[in-house]
Formats: sequence, C-alpha cells, structure tokens
Amino acid sequence: MAKEVLEKIKNAEVESEQIIADANEKAKSILKNIDQKIKDDGDRIISEAKIEAQNLEKHSIEEAEKKVNSLLSSEEENINSILNIDEQKIDEVVNLLAERIVK
Repeated sequence: MAKEVLEKIKNAEVESEQIIADANEKAKSILKNIDQKIKDDGDRIISEAKIEAQNLEKHSIEEAEKKVNSLLSSEEENINSILNIDEQKIDEVVNLLAERIVK
C-alpha cells in the first residue's frame, strides 16, 4: 500500500511538472505574440503617421503656392499699372520738375 501511495505521489509530481512546463511554453508563446503585435501595430502607426505628415506637407505647399501666386498676380498688376503711365503725364511731371529746378 505504501508503495502505491509513493507511486501516485511520483506520478502527481511528474504530471505537475508537465503542467508547469506547458504553462511556461504557453506564456512564452503569448509573450511572443504580444511582442509581434506591438511591433506590427507600431509599424502601422508609424506608416500612417508618415502618410499623414506627407499629406499635411503637400497641403501646406499647395496653400503656400496659392498665396504666392495671388501675391505675384497682385504685384504684377501694380507693376503693369506703373509701367503703363501715360507718356504725356511723364512729360508733364518732367516739365514741372524742370520749372521748379530752374526757379
């Protein structure tokens, strides 16, 4: 009888060691899966952030180009109006300045 009890205890020890080993393997597998998921999620988040940054950069450049083109157009109109001053007005101003200088 004592021999049977010792055998049962020994079997229980072997079984408990196997259960612990299985639990350790499952824990390692779970940790490995979590690490991979974290890496995958991190890569995805970085990729999405890069795309968002590129979109923002593109939008900012487009807005800046619109503003620059608007300013250039406005200034071009001003320059053209200056360049298109009537020759007669220029002659009048020159004569007026000449009269003031002579006086």
